[in-house]
Amino acid sequence: MSQLDLFEWAETRPNNVIDALPALLRRIRIEKAYQIPRPKGEGKVIPIGRAA
Repeated sequence: MSQLDLFEWAETRPNNVIDALPALLRRIRIEKAYQIPRPKGEGKVIPIGRAA
């Protein structure tokens, strides 16, 4: 797939798709400004279920 094809494909996507990059950059800026420590070690997997 060429770069031009990729842009054509992106134009066909719905307009309500959220671009995550601004949110990620904002989080990085906040973590750097307030010196929030990053979690160390492995994370825990928590099963998420639907409550009836």
